[in-house]
Amino acid sequence: MKNLKGIFVVALMVAAVVACTDMDDYLKYTGGKDLIYTGKVDSAHARAGRDRVVITGLLISDPKIVKLKVYWNTRQDSLIRDIERSAGVDSLAIPIALPEGRYNFELITYDAAGNSSVTVFSSGSSYGTTYQESLINRPIRAVEVTGINKVRIQMYNSDETAAFTEVTYLNIDDERKVVRVRADLDSAILPDIKLPSTITYQTYYLPEVLAVDTFKAVAELFDPKNITRAYFNNPGKPFKRGDSGTGKWGTPSGWLFNAAATNQNGGQGGGWSTDDGGVIHFETQDWGGAGVNNGKVWQTFTLPAGKYIMSFESGNLGGDSYDVYEVVAEGTELPDIDNIGTPLAVFHGTPGGSLNGTHDLEFTLDEPTTVSIGWVVSTGQYVYLQFRSVRLVVAPE
Repeated sequence: MKNLKGIFVVALMVAAVVACTDMDDYLKYTGGKDLIYTGKVDSAHARAGRDRVVITGLLISDPKIVKLKVYWNTRQDSLIRDIERSAGVDSLAIPIALPEGRYNFELITYDAAGNSSVTVFSSGSSYGTTYQESLINRPIRAVEVTGINKVRIQMYNSDETAAFTEVTYLNIDDERKVVRVRADLDSAILPDIKLPSTITYQTYYLPEVLAVDTFKAVAELFDPKNITRAYFNNPGKPFKRGDSGTGKWGTPSGWLFNAAATNQNGGQGGGWSTDDGGVIHFETQDWGGAGVNNGKVWQTFTLPAGKYIMSFESGNLGGDSYDVYEVVAEGTELPDIDNIGTPLAVFHGTPGGSLNGTHDLEFTLDEPTTVSIGWVVSTGQYVYLQFRSVRLVVAPE
């Protein structure tokens, strides 16, 4: 029994020696000194900005911190910032000028003796010209004169990164007024507006929730009498592409079209092409094939009671066998070419020059009415017909 006790005591002593040896083993790498860490940066964020990233964070503990070093670009770039601690919690806001792109950062604090903190990692983006040029203004859905010198603007839902839209106009005293429409609101009243006059609108964006800078789309002018963009999606000059293709033939964004219009590329394209920067385009199939038969491209929406002028602008065209109807019709469909009937307004273009230029169609609605507006086309062989834009205005009283 005594021998067992002796063995147990010896084992404990050996274990203690081994444990101490393991715990102190790192000292041979530190010159016999204990490791001392300074307090780290808390709540670190790399906040997005315009051609910059702003590093933010809190210094909560360790009043001995005197320096912060920030690395990025796999430690090929860095900056050092001197720190003056207060008696409480200190906040950081360190802007770093950077080209547009995504970056990974390492944040390390130091005390006066050179002791460092553990590394804090954060990622963030710098936004610039590429992002700026991608921004568009929040689309206007409708403009309504609600009283003497009073206009109500209604807007479609905004992009989730949109912060607000500023609407600028002149009042009856020729004073410049600005109304800011928040992203969660869908309309705004412009009181005491001078009519007729021009409205300017511009949407501001935050690329990320914590971004430190706002970006804005290019300002657009809007005439309260010109309601094209209030109702038409993609009115032209140029018409934008709606499909994901990259070739000449595609389909127009925001427009309805039938199968007869998409007669190119095995039925995958047509009604739109890259010509002239982007046009509504009807053409003989593969040029030498069958002509277009009752091809249609149109949009449908509801207009309030009133008197209107609908304009269609033609582009390049060629061939000597075609019928083109530019139509304003009640309902959600355009009529067929062999039964045009008596729509609200219509222009009939045939070979010989009548289709060239811009055609203005006047029509009157006695009550709110759903209308369809667009083209109905048939052609023979070797024909191409292009259209550059549409325009809808409230007719002068």
